Amino acid sequence: MKTTSFLLAVSLLLLGSCSEDPELALISKMNTRDKVAQLLIAHHYNPDIDSLVCRDHIGGVIVMVSSLSEVKELLPRLKAESSIPLLTCIDAEWGAQMRLKKDFPRQLYACEIRSAQQAREVGRKIGLELDSLGIAVNLAPVADVNTNPDNPVIGFRAFSSDVDTVCEYASAYAQGLHDVGIGACAKHFPGHGDTSVDSHKALPVVAHSRERLDSVELAPFKRLIAEDVDMLMIGHLSVPALDASGKPASISKPIYDFIRDSLKFDSCIVTDGLMMKGLLNMFEGDDVAASVAAYEAGADLLLGAVDVREIIDAICSKVESGEFSEEELDAKVYRVLKLKKKLQILQ
Repeated sequence: MKTTSFLLAVSLLLLGSCSEDPELALISKMNTRDKVAQLLIAHHYNPDIDSLVCRDHIGGVIVMVSSLSEVKELLPRLKAESSIPLLTCIDAEWGAQMRLKKDFPRQLYACEIRSAQQAREVGRKIGLELDSLGIAVNLAPVADVNTNPDNPVIGFRAFSSDVDTVCEYASAYAQGLHDVGIGACAKHFPGHGDTSVDSHKALPVVAHSRERLDSVELAPFKRLIAEDVDMLMIGHLSVPALDASGKPASISKPIYDFIRDSLKFDSCIVTDGLMMKGLLNMFEGDDVAASVAAYEAGADLLLGAVDVREIIDAICSKVESGEFSEEELDAKVYRVLKLKKKLQILQ
């Protein structure tokens, strides 16, 4: 299988000379805890954010609701403190105004966009806003096909209820971000469009057949993967056609394996926010257990948990005990560092 082959390739390279691959050379110099820390993306407002960056060497920061003055002061400081360049990201579906409400004008909502050309221009404008803030990745486009009029969480965030339109516009929006050097992240895999439950509050179930998923929900993601989208965000969604156990996709090994082996996606898979109740309710509010489960299932990047240091410790302990393999950890870190290199964060 492709996943096994990738782990083997990274393992063999690490055992041999790393001189021709700087990311592998960097991994070979890192201890286990520093490797695990590279997989954590913390909220910018975490009270320990400076020590998480400086002491724990976490991999990234997500900007939540904030202000221009705060971001302009915070991000340069954190970048200066980080020994390995940070992956900085934000939810900016309709621009920086989504999080910095008083400091930027609102760009078009996805549902207001009327052509692929316009989608690309919106992506470009948003990319320029993020570049001015020193943010490397927009956690967008939304690639959900909004086929359920009662959807409480996607709605206006989706480009359309028509699958071809979503494919075209999501692709163009991502290209607009790329035009100005900003990374794109397709979300919320495998598709949050036909749900009547908000995954921030409970676990939605997408009960469609595999044939229906292939033709509708998965189609925009396949298009973006074929076009080398930088990241894929996996949702807290139960999709029985892909995993009969009913587990949320974010902790479903069969779904991660499907992404790697069937869809041939070899870049970073990031979880949706780990404090969302669609996942957290399954763990009685324990974000450490939820995060460990997402790691074990196949996530590369763990987004927005609160107990960051405890999560690093828990995963590190399982690697050091042999319960989780060092080779799998190296493969995850390799994908993260390769993404940073692609986005010109890591030189």
